[in-house]
Amino acid sequence: METDKHFPAKSVKEEIIKHYDEHRDFPGINGTSRLGVHLRFGTISIRELATTAKALNATFLKELIWRDFYMMILWHFPQVVQQSFHAQYDNIKWRNNEKEFARWCEGQTGYPIVDAGMRELNETGFMHNRVRMVVASFLTKHLLIDWRWGEAYFAEKLLDYDLAANNGGWQWAAGCGNDAAPYFRVFNPHLQTQKFDKDLKYIRKWVPEFESLQYVQPVVIHEEARKRALETYKKALNK
Repeated sequence: METDKHFPAKSVKEEIIKHYDEHRDFPGINGTSRLGVHLRFGTISIRELATTAKALNATFLKELIWRDFYMMILWHFPQVVQQSFHAQYDNIKWRNNEKEFARWCEGQTGYPIVDAGMRELNETGFMHNRVRMVVASFLTKHLLIDWRWGEAYFAEKLLDYDLAANNGGWQWAAGCGNDAAPYFRVFNPHLQTQKFDKDLKYIRKWVPEFESLQYVQPVVIHEEARKRALETYKKALNK
């Protein structure tokens, strides 16, 4: 692979980093660095990469800072491996339906953007970052399945698995992390598709049958699932 002499070896072209903020949210294009696996195993220097990112793209640098932030959280609050950073979220009564969890794992939820992400993960050991947020939100909010189940599944499948980043990301999606958005943020898979895969390039690659009669029916209805999630979270947090 061609690389600039100032750019870390075994990396990507500088053009991807330069345009990272413009392209990073669109899973149908080659717009992310895929450096997670190298950072995970130390095959590139994080300091050298941060220096390069500082010169090329502030958004990419911020993503590196997030990784460091989650490492500090794990160091100072090791309980997050098994518990929510905000303890009151451990009061949530998860449904933990095993059949629905299996459908999520297999990419058979009936929501194309979710299924595409899970199939990409199962086949390649990688999932686009935007889609990671969508599938994590779907599991924890739409299905009300404990974030630790999803975190463990990612740990098993991801080639770039990193405990701190994975745990931080899942707690963010579930709303229980130290930096998480309010619990009432529930990603709408349809809107996420319209915003980030409007041409359906990503979905058609991984879920070719989604427009046919062979495609599975949705495991839940978005509006009903969102309402159920909000009620469940509110009840737990008001104890």
